[in-house]
Amino acid sequence: MWPIARFRVSDSSMVPTLNPGDYVLVNRWAYLLGRPSPGDIVVVRHPTHTNTVLVKRVASVTEGGDVIVRGDNPDRSVDSRQFGPIPRGRIVGKAFTTAKP
Repeated sequence: MWPIARFRVSDSSMVPTLNPGDYVLVNRWAYLLGRPSPGDIVVVRHPTHTNTVLVKRVASVTEGGDVIVRGDNPDRSVDSRQFGPIPRGRIVGKAFTTAKP
């Protein structure tokens, strides 16, 4: 598995930070040794739709290492307010920059 992956933002849940159609480059190895921090933008696997990934911001990290994620546009975001904490193993990686198609 390559350490860097590109993901497309598919909805408006991260506006104004990220817009639909934007791409983020993600470091898949970012959390092999460290923990996510509040404020990190991450790609996570949806808790019930296993083929779906979400781009969200880490709001907090539980003592067990699960992450609470939120969209920057709360009125348009499906996030931990609906489905609870995301287990650390469902984090795909940390976004570190945007990219054009």
